[in-house]
Formats: sequence, C-alpha cells, structure tokens
Amino acid sequence: MSAPLAESRFADRREALEAFLAARAEAQAARLLEIRPLSGGAIQENWLLEADFDGGRLAGRHDLVLRTDAPSAVPVSLSRMQEFAVLRAAWQAGVSVPEPLWACDDPAVLPTPFFVMRRVNGVALAHKVVRDSSLGGDRQALAERLGGELARIHSIRPPHPDLDFLPLPEPDPARAAVVRYRRYLDALG
Repeated sequence: MSAPLAESRFADRREALEAFLAARAEAQAARLLEIRPLSGGAIQENWLLEADFDGGRLAGRHDLVLRTDAPSAVPVSLSRMQEFAVLRAAWQAGVSVPEPLWACDDPAVLPTPFFVMRRVNGVALAHKVVRDSSLGGDRQALAERLGGELARIHSIRPPHPDLDFLPLPEPDPARAAVVRYRRYLDALG
C-alpha cells in the first residue's frame, strides 16, 4: 500500500491521476497500487507509481515514475513539459534514458505540471559509478559506453521541431564562453 506521505500528497488526486493514466494507456482502468517518493530529486520531485492497467497498451503491472515540480524551484531549470520534450528526443535518438510516456499540465489532474516515464533500475550517482567497477564494467568499457551515449546525444541537432524552446548554439561557442566569463569577471569588482 501507499506510504502515508504519498497518501497525503496524492489523496485528493488519486482518482484523477488513475483516470489520466488509463486514458493515456488506452486502458479500461488504471489502479495505483503504490505511490511513494523516490530519493535523489534535488530540484524536482520523483514519485514511484506502481500501476496496474486493465487492458490497453500497458496491460498489467508497471513501475512508473512521476516527475513534478518540488515546492522550491530554480529559475534556470527547464519546465516539466520542456524536460519531457528533451527526454523524448533523447529516447528517440537511442540514448539510454527512461522511456517517456506522457506529460500533463492540467491542474485538474495534479496542481503542478508533471510527466510519467518508465522506471529503470540502476545507479545515477556519478561518484559511485566512477569508483565502483561493478557498475558499468571495467573503466575502458564504461568510457566507451559513455562515448556512445554522448554520440547519440550529439545526433540530436538543432533546429529540432520539438525543442524550439532551447537556444541555438553560438557560431563560435568557445569565443562566446570567453566573452561571457570576461563580462562576469569584470562585473565582480
């Protein structure tokens, strides 16, 4: 069953969230068996949703992750809808990211915009991955894997129809960075 904290956070929205999930999965119904917060979200909240779908594209039980805004925000962060678009573009390019499923900014479902993605197992803490050779194989294999991931990320080239909210890169990014840092240093006094 759901943790008490999760129950209090989603208690009045559970039915709306289940209806949203069912509609998006084209299922007769969706039942949330568990809702609990996941650790590690410094700026956004991540919630485990153990969902059971009656029919539709995701018939059966699935572990999903709902990502939404935390009470505090960082102004330079992407919105959840923008983050979903970036995640979808990365997924389509073959980057090893959780499959993005659905995004929603309807306050009748949840008061803050959110998106739902598949849950994947693993460790994302860089300091652990780099130091523990049981994560990612030997260091040579890890470096090769990361290089492949970067190549797939770099295959997403602007202009990209779903990512028009991202600024286009400077024609000479190195020179632009030097100018930006000089301005920053000059302003320090």
